[in-house]
Amino acid sequence: AGREENMTDDMKRALLGDHEASKRLSEAGVLLLCPMCRGKARVRSERYYQPNVRRNVICTKCFTNSGWYKTEYEARLAWNTRTPILSAEELQRLEAQP
Repeated sequence: AGREENMTDDMKRALLGDHEASKRLSEAGVLLLCPMCRGKARVRSERYYQPNVRRNVICTKCFTNSGWYKTEYEARLAWNTRTPILSAEELQRLEAQP
């Protein structure tokens, strides 16, 4: 349960603008919800000019994306650090939603 609690704390901290927490989430392969619609996101890879691959993170609901990056980690970090910074009150309201 300790690891899950740390992950939950990091998610809250990332939403409040803590870039170190965003970095830890990105290293763990965790993606925050979409900053536009709160939809779930996934990493997408695209091959271009063999053998290069570029990656981005895209919302599966509204299709907002992180832009293209060379590595999956860079795409996750860009996604996790671009979320809007929430106030503590906004975070409480978000947590209260089902």
